[in-house]
Amino acid sequence: MTKVIYIHGAPAVGKLTTAKLLAEKIGFKLLHNHLTTDLVRALFERGHPRGDMYIAELRFQILTLGVKEKVNGIILTGAHAHNFIYPNGKTDDWFAQTLEEITETHGGEFYGVHLKTNTETLMQRVIEPDRREWGKIHTAEVLSDSIKLHDYTMAAVVKQHVTIDNTDLFVDEVVNQIVDFVHLNR
Repeated sequence: MTKVIYIHGAPAVGKLTTAKLLAEKIGFKLLHNHLTTDLVRALFERGHPRGDMYIAELRFQILTLGVKEKVNGIILTGAHAHNFIYPNGKTDDWFAQTLEEITETHGGEFYGVHLKTNTETLMQRVIEPDRREWGKIHTAEVLSDSIKLHDYTMAAVVKQHVTIDNTDLFVDEVVNQIVDFVHLNR
């Protein structure tokens, strides 16, 4: 049975950092959001309706294949804003619930992990040099605009979920909380 962990939250909250350490610690495969985003963005700019929808569709297809093939475990990441609207008129909750449905339909277990921190900490983290490597938001101004536009404060509406405030936690402490939540052996 495949366990799928969906780590979501605001830009710069620490999703990829957490996911990398978690994958290393528990041996799950990491399918972080920039792998699919960057592939589609090679042809289509942000805001291109068909390109934006294909990013979601590609993630659904890859997850379906992974769960059908019984990959031991999969970690997904994504910025999740409950008021984000896809070109099909649906929200980020639709996206998360579709991930959950795909996982469960094919016999897997789905876990939502919402990371959050305060705005001051986000603004400090967003300027870290490694964010540019993945074409992520990397300035306080762009992040501030994104926070004004999208509400990242709410967890995805899925059956099994936890919210972890990582403002004052080291990444290994966050990983340990996720391991406990998903009931994995350390």
